[in-house]
Parts: sequence; C-alpha cells; structure tokens
Amino acid sequence: MLFPRVGRRQPMLRIAWWLVVAFLCLGITLHLFPFYFMLITSFKSGQEVLQFPPTWWPHDGTVAGWRLVVSLVQGGNTAATTLMDGPFWKFFLNSVNITFWVLVLGIPITSLAAYANSKLQTGPLARWSFLFFIGTLMMPAALTLIPNYLLTRNFPFALPDAPSFFGSDTLVWPNVRIWDTHWAVILPIVFQAFNFLLFKGFFDTIPNSVIQAARVDGGSEFNIFRRIVLPMSVPVYAVAIWGAFSGAWDQFLWPLVVLQSPDKMPASVEIYNLLQKFTQAGATDANQASAAAQQMQQILSAGMSWNGLMVLGILQSLPVFIAFIVCREYLLRGIRLRGLK
Repeated sequence: MLFPRVGRRQPMLRIAWWLVVAFLCLGITLHLFPFYFMLITSFKSGQEVLQFPPTWWPHDGTVAGWRLVVSLVQGGNTAATTLMDGPFWKFFLNSVNITFWVLVLGIPITSLAAYANSKLQTGPLARWSFLFFIGTLMMPAALTLIPNYLLTRNFPFALPDAPSFFGSDTLVWPNVRIWDTHWAVILPIVFQAFNFLLFKGFFDTIPNSVIQAARVDGGSEFNIFRRIVLPMSVPVYAVAIWGAFSGAWDQFLWPLVVLQSPDKMPASVEIYNLLQKFTQAGATDANQASAAAQQMQQILSAGMSWNGLMVLGILQSLPVFIAFIVCREYLLRGIRLRGLK
C-alpha cells in the first residue's frame, strides 16, 4: 500500500491520500473523455455534430452514422461509394492481414533473438549484440523513414536505384521491390527493440541451472526453449503480443507512405482518406454545409459527417480493446512480474 491504513488517521497523510485519489480520478477522466465524446458523437445527427459550441449529449439521437457504416461494409451506399474505393470490409481485412503477419513473424523472431542473447551468448559478444539490438530505440522513427522507403524500392539496397555491375548500364545487382505491397508495411516492424528488451529482461530471471539441467538430460536448445522456457514466459509473451498487435493495427504514417494502391490500404489510412473526402465534400464544416444546402442535407442525413467517422473510429479501436480483454489476466501478471524484479 502507498499509505498504511494506520497512518491514514494522521491529518497530513489523509490530505495526501485524497490528493492522490483526486489526481488518479482526474487522469482516468481525461483518459476516458475522448472515448465518451466519440461515442456520443456517433449517435448525433449530421446537423448537430456541426453545431458550435458542441453539445455534450445527443439532443436528437439518431443511428444514421451506424447505418452508414453498415452500408459501407456492404458497399450498398451510393453516396458513400463515390467517396470510397470499395466496401469497407476490404480495408479491415488488409489491417487483419498486416497485423497477422507482424505477430506470426515478429514475436518468434524477437523472442528467439532475446533468448539467444540471454542464454547462449556470453562475454563481449553478448554485450555488443545487445547494444546492436536495442540501438534502434535510440533513433527517432523519422530518421529511418527515408532509408526504409528506399529499401522497399530496391531491397536490400537503400538507394534510389539498384547499383549496376561494375559500371554496366544494363546489368544491375539483384534486388526485390516490395514497395506498394503489404510486405513493405510488415517487414520493417517485424523486429521490435522494445519487445526484445522485455523478453531479454524476463529470460535473464530464469536460472541458468534449469537450462543446464535440461542440457545434461540431452535436450536440444530448441526443445529447451519450447518445453521449459516458453511455458514459463506466457505473461511476457502476452505483453509483447498485445503491444505488437496494437502497434501494427493502429499504424498510420508508414502505410500512408509506402502504399499507393487504394485497395491495399489498411483501415486506419482509409478512415483518414474518407475524412479528407468528407471535408472536400463539405460534410465536416458548418459553413460549407450551409452553402450547399440541399445536396449537403442529403449527405448529412446519410451520416456522412463526424458521426459516421466516429463510428469508424470506434470500430477501428475495438480490436485493440478486445485483445486487451482477452489478454488482461496475462498482462496484469506480466506487470506484476516486472514490478517484482
């Protein structure tokens, strides 16, 4: 406990106790307020969402925004179809595909690298490889944006064009172009240095005597990892999986840079594109909506404004919330294990 029960009877400690409680309640309120505003906006009418000052509760509740999303998923809204490149379920499937491969490739690679650094490498090699792996944490994401972009154009060369053979104009070094494919989004985030640090810190707590006993019994390194280390590491795997899932599902800037085909966009980018098209159509600005009265009334009544966008935002954040609910027991256990170290 932060404050012992006996000590709370003292006036100064009681004041400090209530200050801490008030501070935590304020933090919870500030954290939940955007979700509350997003939820109530999804049930407002198109005219009400453009009012200023905004209302804090729907005065004229409607499910037009939710109907819009259903029609977007089915591809049956004529007005919305002109603003989109296909049914919205395609973009959700793109997000699922990207997230799936990030988890399937990233978690095993990161955990095995951390296990090798923790239990197999020793001496200077272990120290230098550890610094090599976590070195990417020290570099801002903007610093690697252009090199990663060039790598997707001519992998494995971070150059605008693949180098030629000894000055030849026709022969170039073999290269692979993954630009404008989902692999251009997946591969740069397969290895995550923060998850490597989590795995490494946890594997260091496993006694070396357990590993040595398994080796004496004739177990291979892979079997030791699979039968001994992996069952003991479920909490830290849950933390790493949830972090990788939320990062892959919500990423925005990198897919916007490397994906050009509209049918390959993930849901996060497509929501942004839809927002831009709604804005160009005048569905998110009260002055533009007033200027094009009759046409805009049809658009607003169809939910093609902030109410529809808020519904899409809720659906976009829902998988991360569900993943947290599924993994909450292991997440909390992982937090306790990290705190007890």
